[in-house]
Amino acid sequence: MIVLAMLPAAVQSVRMYEYSCSWQETALQGIHLEDTLTVSLASASSLRVTDSSVRFLTDKNLRSGFLIRQGVIYKCLDDGTVQPVTGTGETGRNKIIVEPLEPGCPFFSQEDGCVRAAMNLKHEAGCTWRCDLWIYPVTGITHETS
Repeated sequence: MIVLAMLPAAVQSVRMYEYSCSWQETALQGIHLEDTLTVSLASASSLRVTDSSVRFLTDKNLRSGFLIRQGVIYKCLDDGTVQPVTGTGETGRNKIIVEPLEPGCPFFSQEDGCVRAAMNLKHEAGCTWRCDLWIYPVTGITHETS
């Protein structure tokens, strides 16, 4: 009888624990994403921005960038390959996906000499990390296309 009385509290505790784990996972990916975007774009030159990608030259004059494909943001490496920055690919599906900040809002845009990164990281458990960055490249934007 006592076990049956404690069962709802145990179930609720497990649900709260699982939700807090998913929130932590989402927050850690959000912080990592913001740091990666800020550090990379702050020292970039020859930027080329589209709605779902930003390409640039690094401070070592290597081609790099970011692109969003199927809900995952990838870093474009100088050898032509891409590496995921978000997502949880080890299980074969992504528990965290990238969505526009607002409906119809581009992921990347150029405004007044800065690059805007506007996206939400959404966990399948319902957690959302809002990422709305305005990054001013030190070298300025030298090549503008949309």
